[in-house]
Amino acid sequence: MRALAKSILAITAGVLLLSLATPSQAQTSQDPMVMARRMARHFPEKPPVQFQILQTAEHEPRVVVTNLHQYALTAFIARTDPTAANSITNTMVFDALARMGLLAPIPRGLSFVTGVPHVVGEPFPDPVLAAAVWEDGSTYGPDDLLARISGSRSALANSYDRAIAMLQTGLDKNWTAAEYSAAAQQLKLARDPAQATIPEASMADFIPIRTISVNMDHATQENRPAKLTAKIARNLLTRFTQDRDALRAALNGSLAARVQE
Repeated sequence: MRALAKSILAITAGVLLLSLATPSQAQTSQDPMVMARRMARHFPEKPPVQFQILQTAEHEPRVVVTNLHQYALTAFIARTDPTAANSITNTMVFDALARMGLLAPIPRGLSFVTGVPHVVGEPFPDPVLAAAVWEDGSTYGPDDLLARISGSRSALANSYDRAIAMLQTGLDKNWTAAEYSAAAQQLKLARDPAQATIPEASMADFIPIRTISVNMDHATQENRPAKLTAKIARNLLTRFTQDRDALRAALNGSLAARVQE
């Protein structure tokens, strides 16, 4: 138990205490990750992940996910009812690239700890690792679950595309913070209704819209000058572009190819 606690390295309550990897590192053809993706594999069984359930002093279980692969674990899915293959409500999706549950990918040898959702008064569920995706494009799990990961990533990348175009328009026209907020609401109304059938995709698609709204609404309330509003827009534009490019790079790896077969 002490050895396990050391491997967790103070990562508790579902928070991975690591700095975010720079997304732009995967963007050039000189990056070794390009070659690594060509060698990516699918693990049909026994993936390089240690998946444990621990009981806390409060008798509430915690899931401990330790990455044993040489490349960082970027996403995984845990199921609380593995017999219901097509169920949506019994799955927990964690994806660092889609900003769901994970703040950053899990490097080799490190662990991520999270709680297990349950209904008060009912027995605690017994979750299992159902799918996983690594930085090099390697995967584990059935195609339908891997498609949920790629679907949310694709939705977020597309949403970034729309947000980037809107931010660039605002910079070209020297918009006020209020105009950025109004444009963000229009992006919300223009979201693809088809994505509502995939909860993860719908949630991911909302991320850039909410980010713009929160930042620009705050700027409006504080009556910040146009120069500062433009700086906020440029910072968001840079961040969204980096995150979008990282998502596209991941989707162009073996995960995208596998789920499209």
